[in-house]
Amino acid sequence: MIKTTQEIESYIYPLAKMLNLENEPKWVILRFMMNISLSLEKEFKDVEIESYDGKEYRLEQITGEGKGVDDYTKLFWDMIEVFDDKTIKTKKSLEENIQRHIIRGYLILKTSLKSDSNIFEFLGQDF
Repeated sequence: MIKTTQEIESYIYPLAKMLNLENEPKWVILRFMMNISLSLEKEFKDVEIESYDGKEYRLEQITGEGKGVDDYTKLFWDMIEVFDDKTIKTKKSLEENIQRHIIRGYLILKTSLKSDSNIFEFLGQDF
């Protein structure tokens, strides 16, 4: 299971609104957070999370595992291995790494954007 925090869950709608994706499922926004993390080439230290008090998501919800042409599990697996320069051997380890990148993406966005920020300008400048 991939877990979130209450802070991340509370940030999903405002971020979706900035992206004009208010009617999309949560996994779209969580995948966006993960992709932000994977797109930024700066090294990062893990952030200690005291409590994963948000929601739990299955790999199928985040990566599309088992959904044929919409299954991006192998892509994310490979991207994380390259980005983090590590070998992931189990699905549990993949889930933990996806969780880390969702948290990192959330922190990047939360600390870089204000509610009236133009997210597209931000993306154009930093990515």
